[in-house]
Amino acid sequence: MNFLLSFWRQRNYRIAAGVALVAFVWLLSGLWSGDAADRGGMPVAESTLARAGAETLSVRARQLEAQPYVTRVVVNSRTEPNRSVKLRAELDGVIAALPVAEGQRVAAGDVICEIDAEDRPEKLVRARSALRKAELDFAGAKKLQGRGLQSDAAMAQQEVALATARADLKRAQVDVDNLRIRAPFAGLVNIRAVELGDFIRRGEECATLLDLDPILVVGEVSEVQVVNLNPGAQASAQLQLGQVVQGNLRYVSQEAHPVTRAYRVEMAVPNEQGILRSGISARMALPTGEVLAHRINSSLLTLDDEGHLGVRTLDEEQRVHFARVQLVSDENEGVWITGLPPRATLITVGQEYVSEGERVEAVFEDSAGDLPAPSTQSADRAQAEAQP
Repeated sequence: MNFLLSFWRQRNYRIAAGVALVAFVWLLSGLWSGDAADRGGMPVAESTLARAGAETLSVRARQLEAQPYVTRVVVNSRTEPNRSVKLRAELDGVIAALPVAEGQRVAAGDVICEIDAEDRPEKLVRARSALRKAELDFAGAKKLQGRGLQSDAAMAQQEVALATARADLKRAQVDVDNLRIRAPFAGLVNIRAVELGDFIRRGEECATLLDLDPILVVGEVSEVQVVNLNPGAQASAQLQLGQVVQGNLRYVSQEAHPVTRAYRVEMAVPNEQGILRSGISARMALPTGEVLAHRINSSLLTLDDEGHLGVRTLDEEQRVHFARVQLVSDENEGVWITGLPPRATLITVGQEYVSEGERVEAVFEDSAGDLPAPSTQSADRAQAEAQP
């Protein structure tokens, strides 16, 4: 008795005894639950699953048909002129006239810059006269040779004099023609490098001429993408301000850039009105082939336990399956996917609440061949109606 009293006076002993009593009661409760199960009682978890299995979940579905879709590769690009030429002087001289202002359009052959003639026209007249005299001398020497009065050496000298006179006339004519620097093609004078009265030397720039019709959209593609490109195919590009232009894939380089290892591609876009400018950033879409694909709402895409992208479909018995898909394109009207059979039944509302192999009750929607992205309000309303 004294031992029990001394034991009870120790606070630590009292706490240990209380913990031991609680643990003993908890162990006994497990034995009672086992007895209840042996007597035919159903565990709580199994009872809950049984009640859940008795209910069939209702979902909405739609039958989709595959459609031909042109696959594209999208690259960063920029606009460039079809041709860009720096017009340079062929003669030294003072700029005497500038008939065309910067930004003005010109036709092929129009004068862009004119150099002061100085004495060049007179030199041309003198060259014509010298040629006429050389021709007469040559004709006279020819007659004398026929009579045996002209040696072969003298005749050869007359031929040299005639050829020299012809060359001098050609040189004088070229100098006069080069006084006017003309446009080699129709285009736009983008930069004028001289002003009236400037002295320009041979080889110096007079103006820069741009050919903007057609205008080019230029980019670079990788060695993997270039094998699927075909020159002449229809292509498109979206400019920085949102404008979409159409054209043809005009050129695909056969040699990669030595630094980037990418291939240059060019798309030609008609620009008769001159609206498009050079140097605008763009996103160019180039066709690479055609596949059968389905267009669906992007919200229907989901991931499986392994992280693969896919959608939930139904078989003929309305059992749920997870189908892996590949994303082909993401557009405003929806996403294009491949990996489904040509005709597939897709769960459109309620796919978050079903699992693989589960049998459901499907309410089919009207099929229009594809499933474009609905508005947010209509999607929320449809989901609310499908929930039990």
